This record gives sequence, C-alpha cells and structure tokens, in this order.
Amino acid sequence: MSIQLLSISSKTAPVKIRELFVFDKDTQEKILKKLVSYTDIDEAVFLSTCNRVELYCSGKNDNHNLKIMQRILLEEAKLNTDDTDHKDIKEYILRFYGRNAVHHLFLVTAGLDSVVIGEDQILGQVKQAYSFARELGTCHSGFNSLFRIAVTAAKRVKTDTLISKTPVSTASLALKKAIECHGSLQGKNVCIIGATGKIGRIILKDAMDIEDIRLYITVRGELPHELRCKQHRFTTIEYEKRYQYIDDMDVVISATASPHYTITKKHFLNHIKTHKKRVFFDLAIPFDIENDIGTLDHTLYFSMEDMEDLARHNNEQKLHYANEARDIIDKYEQDYLKNVIWGNSTDIVEKLKKEMVMIAGKQSVEKMADKLIYGIKKESSLEEFADFINVIKKLVERNGE
Repeated sequence: MSIQLLSISSKTAPVKIRELFVFDKDTQEKILKKLVSYTDIDEAVFLSTCNRVELYCSGKNDNHNLKIMQRILLEEAKLNTDDTDHKDIKEYILRFYGRNAVHHLFLVTAGLDSVVIGEDQILGQVKQAYSFARELGTCHSGFNSLFRIAVTAAKRVKTDTLISKTPVSTASLALKKAIECHGSLQGKNVCIIGATGKIGRIILKDAMDIEDIRLYITVRGELPHELRCKQHRFTTIEYEKRYQYIDDMDVVISATASPHYTITKKHFLNHIKTHKKRVFFDLAIPFDIENDIGTLDHTLYFSMEDMEDLARHNNEQKLHYANEARDIIDKYEQDYLKNVIWGNSTDIVEKLKKEMVMIAGKQSVEKMADKLIYGIKKESSLEEFADFINVIKKLVERNGE
C-alpha cells in the first residue's frame, strides 16, 4: 500500500491557475467518491485552502492512481489541456508518492510548506479535510493513522518551538501592512467583507486587538452566535449596503468564497465623495476586489500574490525555528513509516517468533523475542528498521525451502 498526492500550491502556481481548482464542498464530495469508486484507490482526502489544493489517495499502483487523480481533477475544473490557454496546466501540478507524499503532508500540516511559515490556520484546515473525508467514508484505517500522527506532530511543533509565536498568518500580515500604509490604524475605519468566513474571522479577531480602531463587518442574514457577544467591538453592515459605507472607509479587507467581485472599480467610483488614502486587501481566491482599483489616485491595492511577497520576508526571520520544527516532525514521520513497515510485516515476524520458540523448546522464549523485536523497532532509525525486516524476510524464506 502506498500514498499518492497531487499538489497545486502557491509554491509553483500563480493565483490565476490556483483559482481554477477552487471547488465547493459538493464538488469535493463528488471528486472523493469518484476516486474511491476505482478498485485501485482505497482512500481519498481533499485539502483546499486559499493557497493550495491537494488530493491524497492510497492504493497499490502509484503511477496509475496519479493519472486517475489528475484526470478527475482536470475534468471537475472543466479544463481541456488541448486548448491553447490550458495546454501547460499539468506543469503546475506536483506529484508525489510513497515516502515523499507522507513527508509533504507532515510539512504542510506543521505549516512548513505555507506561504507564511508556521501559520496557524493550516492545521485546522487539514483536520477539517480529514474529518470531511471520514464523514463521507473515503477515509478509514490507513489514512486515520497517517493524518492523526501528522496532526499530533504539528501540535508538538507549535508547543515546542517559537515558530508560531509571532504573527504567522496572511491575515495578520495584511493588518501589519495596513498599519504601515497609514502609519497607524487608530481612529481609522476598517471594513471586513467576509468576516464570518475562515480568513475573515482571523482578521476580525486580530483587528479587535487594535486600540481605537473603528471596525465594520458585512453580514448576510443573522450574525453568527459566536460574534454576537462581541458586537460592541464592531458595526454590522448588510452586505447589499456595503457601497453606502465605502466613502468612509480607510481600509477594506475582503476574504469571501464568492465567485463574484465584492468590490468593483465602477461601483466604488460611483459612491465615493472624498479623496483620501484608502487601502484594499483582497485575500480571496478567486479575486474579490477588481484590481483596477489600485490604479486610482490615493488608492492602494494588495492581492494574495502581494501577501506572498510580504510573507517571504517574514519567513527569513523564522528559518532557525523551522529547522527545529523539521527535527520534530522527522521523528513523528519516521515513527509512522516504521509502523507501516511493522504492520505490513506481522506475518514474517510471527513466523520468526514461532521458529525461535520451536528451536528453544521453551514458551518463555516468545517473550524474549517480543522484547528483542520491539526493542529494535524502537531504537533503530527508519532505514535500519526497514533493513531489519528485510533480513527477517530472507531468513524465513530460506528456512522454508
């Protein structure tokens, strides 16, 4: 049994490519169920964030499964690679299998493959993807072990290193940039469009920690229960009336899952009366804010790609902590891989134990064999343990001749 992985992330693909693979939950469910309908694919998990789309599968035939995964992904994105506009789309898809796929998952879950190293959101997003697959029945014993250990390793990284002790999210970087643009956000009007979504809630939480900031959030329908007790910290605006307030705003941050623009240049111009510095942050994929707004006088516009540039500088300051984090996840990763080897080798080990008992003629020798074998598993490196199992296999096969 092996693990296969397709990855499209900010590391290799620009926003215009990544947004082609933004799927709603219904489409994700369709992809997962379609994958496990193939006899060669046993399990499937779909991870989707604003910076990456990743598809994990398990099965015996790596190359065959990767081709199936890629075909289904492109089909659901309605992409024809024979078209001139999309013929190079496969170049943006990274493919991993076996240990490399496992290693990638551990890096992703710990925030070491993120735009902002050590970001907090990705751990929750991996857990949600894993839980969603479990609910659908496309994830069971094999992936249960893999994802649980990856999550445990990521939690250990966050508690044992300083990698997450400084601002580590795209949202927090956006607020820092807004402060830099205005000098201070005290007394400024800041509007968050999509404050009830994943990214929006993080922005709102961080913004509420800034003193004397005037916060506005757009809502559709009723305010979520967890935000009602905090209503004294912000003013709610009906989403449909957002342009009525745009003239007063100094900062607008949009992070929705909408397929349409939340702010367009035309509507913005139709509603402003005063000319002052305004900063727009588009933290959505596909884009929320028409980027032509950034061409207007007194107006600054930052997209997710701009946030990625800011994150690179932030990451340079975290390289030491990242090395500590890698040491931690390496241990958990090796433990997981050794457990996989152990699980795939129980028959061989049992045969060896029986032969040792038979030769010694004493039942107590079985306990001695258990202690010896488990001790080797615990103390050996991954490579040493794999070699040890191969030696056992050769011994059993030779004695059976």
